[in-house]
Amino acid sequence: SSTENKLTGVWKVQDVKTDFNETTATPQMLQQVAEIQKQTYFKIKNDSVMVIISNNKTYEAVWTFDKSTNVINHHFKGDADTHKLGTFIDPNIVTESKTQLGIITTIYAKE
Repeated sequence: SSTENKLTGVWKVQDVKTDFNETTATPQMLQQVAEIQKQTYFKIKNDSVMVIISNNKTYEAVWTFDKSTNVINHHFKGDADTHKLGTFIDPNIVTESKTQLGIITTIYAKE
């Protein structure tokens, strides 16, 4: 479908927003978190295969798109666990990660 066609391509971090407890997180820590997030990007190759590149390592995964929620999930070959990649909010993919420090929202844009 057209949404899956829109998803095909290379997605890189456009923005990282942090919602942390500011009594425990320093500006340097927030900057470091953003830099770490930016080291990961992904390439959606076709209607089922994607490649995740993180710290110069490449991981191939199978992805699915839920048209009712716009959620993109993926799992690694041989791994039964499904992981939420993010939500497609045209033209971006938005991912929220809950950490001990707070919530990290990463916004990916297609190159």
